[in-house]
Amino acid sequence: MRMKFISYGDMARQFGEPCPEDYLVAYDGQLDTNDLEAIYDRFDSHPPAGFSGQALAMSDVVELYDRNSGNFYYTDRRGFQKIGFAPREQTQDMKMSM
Repeated sequence: MRMKFISYGDMARQFGEPCPEDYLVAYDGQLDTNDLEAIYDRFDSHPPAGFSGQALAMSDVVELYDRNSGNFYYTDRRGFQKIGFAPREQTQDMKMSM
């Protein structure tokens, strides 16, 4: 089943909504912006210190959060699509990959 690098529309039609179990955390840290396009550019050209993954690509999910709430965004062909799923519980030994 191929679900990498697929548009949100194709994903929803072929496989249903994105599922948190299909994703691993690649980076969890503070950035100086909540602008999704700026975050996309940052990971493409100047990744944050300690990040050794790949640039953001279609089908990646970005979570923006603060102490009170969080929102998830699917990286689509052009821009981002807000999606609704609850994150799974993270553990100390969770692998970081994208």
